[in-house]
Amino acid sequence: MKKTILLTLFSIIICSCASTKQYAKFTDGQILEPGMARIYIIKPSFVGSAVKVAIFCDDKLIGNATNGSYLVWDVPVGEHTIGNTQFAHAGATLGSAAGEDLIRINAKEGETYYIRVSPRIGGMDFKILDKEDGKRQLKGRKQPKQNYIE
Repeated sequence: MKKTILLTLFSIIICSCASTKQYAKFTDGQILEPGMARIYIIKPSFVGSAVKVAIFCDDKLIGNATNGSYLVWDVPVGEHTIGNTQFAHAGATLGSAAGEDLIRINAKEGETYYIRVSPRIGGMDFKILDKEDGKRQLKGRKQPKQNYIE
């Protein structure tokens, strides 16, 4: 029994050390260009620490968020669908796949949106945060490894 518990704890620790990777242009700290809005995805520190979640925006893989990290990218003004499953916005099955959650944003010029993604039994939950809470939750988060070149 002790070996099983130790092995489980070791597995959780190893999995939680995985790095966050971003595949879209990382825009944190940059000036927001005209006609654009900024989106932050924040992954809580210990809740579901062993779970790495792929984040998609309009069918494009933005990155993989891990324990205590965040992703950030800019989008043009207009509607965007963010989810943890590719093709989340397509067809009549919107949000119906097992473990799938999504959020739609009608992005306004110059606005910044903060979204927390948390694991739940069977999938992920997205929650929009107000600006103050979003900024507060960003403090101390790990920047993603950037796998993007222009």
